[in-house]
Amino acid sequence: MQTIGSMLDSVARYEPAKTAVIFGDRRIVYRDLDREVNKLADGLRWRGIGRGDRVMLFMQNSLSLLTVYFAVLRAGAAVVPLNVMLRRGEIGHIGTDTKAAAIVADAELWQRERCVRETLPDLKHVIVNGSPEGPGEESLAQVMTDRTELPESNVELDDIASIMYTSGTTGQPKGATQTHRSILSNVQGCCTRNKFSREDRLLCALPLFNNFAINVVMMSSFASGATLVVVDRFDARKVLDAIKLHQCTYFAGTPTMFAYLLQEYDPAKDSVASLRLTSSGGAHCPASLARDIESVFGTVHLDGYGQTEACGFTTLNPFVGVRKEGSVGIPISNIRVRIVSDDDRELPPGEIGEIVEKGDAFSVHQYWNRPDINRAVYRGGWFHSGDLGYVDEHGYLYIVDRKQDLIITGGSNIYPAEVETVLHSHPKVSIAAVVGVPDALKGELAKAFIVLKKDQTATEEEIIQFARERMAKYKAPRLVEFVESLPQGPTGKILKRELRNKIGKENR
Repeated sequence: MQTIGSMLDSVARYEPAKTAVIFGDRRIVYRDLDREVNKLADGLRWRGIGRGDRVMLFMQNSLSLLTVYFAVLRAGAAVVPLNVMLRRGEIGHIGTDTKAAAIVADAELWQRERCVRETLPDLKHVIVNGSPEGPGEESLAQVMTDRTELPESNVELDDIASIMYTSGTTGQPKGATQTHRSILSNVQGCCTRNKFSREDRLLCALPLFNNFAINVVMMSSFASGATLVVVDRFDARKVLDAIKLHQCTYFAGTPTMFAYLLQEYDPAKDSVASLRLTSSGGAHCPASLARDIESVFGTVHLDGYGQTEACGFTTLNPFVGVRKEGSVGIPISNIRVRIVSDDDRELPPGEIGEIVEKGDAFSVHQYWNRPDINRAVYRGGWFHSGDLGYVDEHGYLYIVDRKQDLIITGGSNIYPAEVETVLHSHPKVSIAAVVGVPDALKGELAKAFIVLKKDQTATEEEIIQFARERMAKYKAPRLVEFVESLPQGPTGKILKRELRNKIGKENR
């Protein structure tokens, strides 16, 4: 197996004139991308940045971001991608935790958070994509040298390539380490399952500081010698226009993104005939939404399951073979999945328990600098996901919910994902999210936040009755609130913690 840097170099050697990336009206072929990466990697090496160092990336989607990402790896260092919405306190925590030696940032973003440097004594280099304005800062152009050949590397497969910080729903965010081996093992499994080839054009509208975007979309594209089409941010109109203009064959996004695409889609002006495959992740895709995607866009839609700790999907429905409605598929190559009880006893098919996994896609370094959490989460050699699910007799995985999202009402368990699946089947509902509301008698009640489709109206009673006719009465939401939108992270994942915080404030 090659390292990630040598993987890109190999493609540049056998497909030098093939278009590697399209971003807006700019295109770059593999040969030129590889040369730009080498020039920047050489400049980083000259500044003492190499094997074992960490480099934070604070950048919006762009060609420059892709160059920087691969240059850091080719220099031998590890990338620490930063969500562009982070503020100085959050950046300070990550920079301190990793003892990052450098940061590469877009000028506008760095101007906003420049004062964080005062809190980071280990930060020796600030490289600005744009015009540097502060003391000791350099521009990206200044760092690049004239050396276009692949620099010598002593990088090993189990060296850390990336440290991605989780959202921190419980306590401070923690850094999930990813090695060259774990990333490429996952990419190989995804490419095989999705039947990617050099003829594909993969569209990325996810932010390229996100695991889904980097490893599932970008890495798969380059590993296949395909073309990566990047848009600066998700916008349903931009995505539909890009599919038509560039004849994209693959699009990956969260279920929320697909719901917005379906709302925006106009068959009179939008052509999506080039799409052969779509896939969703980040949250479970309701069966009704998956059916709508396939019928409206005429594509095969694959729902999958995975996490940052595994570098991407760990299970995915097969492109060729049996796809089961409501399932997130079967394990990709080199991944094993089990369902266990609270005492780690393996459960038989059909029984709900915690999803645990192991395989080459999991880094040998586990969480960065967190031995306490590693002992609990990686116990027995298995990664304990905190997700609840079950497998059927054929090994297909079904997600029930997150342990932390479980609602207990009157001693009975309510899995929000199950309720949301029913609500999404209502013809007027576009997006739904269900959370628990404190109740003095029952402990908790289920409350649904609902975004209706365009030009639709509905009542709370109508939604509740619809749910009660399709599931046990105790599972149906007792409360319904109609909203214009739901709080989302940069990848489109619904932020249920903000809904719970909203409820908490209202109850105070």
